[in-house]
Amino acid sequence: MAQQVETPADRTGDDRRRRDWYALEERHATLQKVRVAGLAAVAVAALAVPRDLSPGERGLAVAACLAAILLHVVLALVPLRWERRLLLAADASLLVDAALVVVLAELSGGPGGLGLWLLPVVALAVTLGYSVWFGVKALVLGGIAAAGLVALAQPDGPGAEEVAGPLVLAAVVVAVSGVLIGVDRRDTERSARKATRLHAASSALLIAEDRDAVLLTARIGVEEILPGWEVTVALGEAPATTRFWRDGERSLIEIPITAAGGRPLGRITASRRLPRLRAHVRARQLDEARGIAAAAGAALERIADIERLSELSMADGLTGLGNRRAFDQALDEELARAARTGAPLGLVILDVDHFKRFNDRHGHQAGDGALTAVAAVLASEARTEDRACRIGGEEFALLLPGADEAAAAGVAERIRRGVEAADPPGEPVTVSLGVAAARGEGDARALFAEADARLYAAKSGGRNRVVATAPT
Repeated sequence: MAQQVETPADRTGDDRRRRDWYALEERHATLQKVRVAGLAAVAVAALAVPRDLSPGERGLAVAACLAAILLHVVLALVPLRWERRLLLAADASLLVDAALVVVLAELSGGPGGLGLWLLPVVALAVTLGYSVWFGVKALVLGGIAAAGLVALAQPDGPGAEEVAGPLVLAAVVVAVSGVLIGVDRRDTERSARKATRLHAASSALLIAEDRDAVLLTARIGVEEILPGWEVTVALGEAPATTRFWRDGERSLIEIPITAAGGRPLGRITASRRLPRLRAHVRARQLDEARGIAAAAGAALERIADIERLSELSMADGLTGLGNRRAFDQALDEELARAARTGAPLGLVILDVDHFKRFNDRHGHQAGDGALTAVAAVLASEARTEDRACRIGGEEFALLLPGADEAAAAGVAERIRRGVEAADPPGEPVTVSLGVAAARGEGDARALFAEADARLYAAKSGGRNRVVATAPT
């Protein structure tokens, strides 16, 4: 026997039926309370208002209302005890309403009596309380009740024309209520879809890890809101407000993406071939697109904050160069790239000569100035793809992707001369430099150790020099 597999569509249908059932359960409980309150008011009116009823008829009307109240209380409790009897209880409540209308109409004069005019009230309450389908059922039961009243009437008494007014009014009430309910339901569904789309887009933007992911998510979200439109999302300049214009035979919309303070971050542009002066977009669609633009702005601002914090954690506070953490990370990344491409990777390590003596002679403030001057020379010699870092107190490093040992030695010599020619506070300083290179082999520790050994050789050999060969 084949096993039946539950599909997503089946689960969706089950969820919808379950929601409808819970809604009916809540509506039934609420409508029973309304019925009890309304019947209590009818009982009071039966005692006070109609002056042409005899005391016996008044008593019967009150008794009928009290009996109906009791039955509705029981029918309100039935679903609480037996959940599967909810539909039966709702239908039984309609029968109680119809029976009460018959009794009150008969007591108030038959088909032409005042009691039959309760039919439109009952139809309205049932339609709004349950649904249009229940309103139709109440209308059918009201028609049966009216037919019964006509059949019970005297031959020369009121006929079918007397019951037509309440029935027609009840039918109009059900029809109008059904239209209004349909409109309200569509508005509610549209609002729910809008909230779902915005929630999905906002959730996706909330977890976006980079700007490209933000732009892609925002574009997909706006394309769902504006089907048939070509949507692009770009960073850079943004309009002050949403604007519409026409470019040839295309209508365009531009929505700004801004940060929380109104700082422009980018724009969402939607275009469509449309022979109209203005783009045809509903206000709710525009509101949704603006909501996604706002969420995209918040996501971009969050990513920028994360990047700023990351840069601060990877930067040396005094010189502005990368710190030791940034150097270690860059060294691993460049060695991995060199292993993939086979390109060389040069490394220069330099140390300020006699820096402790300089500090003791001129003070720490002048020492900071000397370090800043060395960092400026290092940064000026570094290319865009190079990475200059301060890896210790007076020790610096420069990564040179694509540079072999000879090219790295040439850069190191220019740095040495630049520092020697600089004019830091106190007195000129010099640096010693060690140079090493790798070409897709070795690891970070070995390359650093090789450059560090050559730096030591430069310091041992008299300082203010570059060593680019293995020391003997």
